[in-house]
Amino acid sequence: MPYSLFDDPARWRERAEEARSIAEQLNEPESSRMLLRIAEDYERLAKHAERRAQKRAEGVEEDAPLAIGMAHL
Repeated sequence: MPYSLFDDPARWRERAEEARSIAEQLNEPESSRMLLRIAEDYERLAKHAERRAQKRAEGVEEDAPLAIGMAHL
């Protein structure tokens, strides 16, 4: 079971599908491309969530995420 909505691959895939659906309806090519890139990012988030779930199932502890901009410290 996912720890939160952020860890739910299905949630990210639903958002990706929504972005693709909206992109298909737009008449502005650049806006459509942007939404399709967002959909790809949501798919990547889904894959990351799946990997986190797999690690949890295997009992592997995860490293704490680094804050953006703080990785150099």
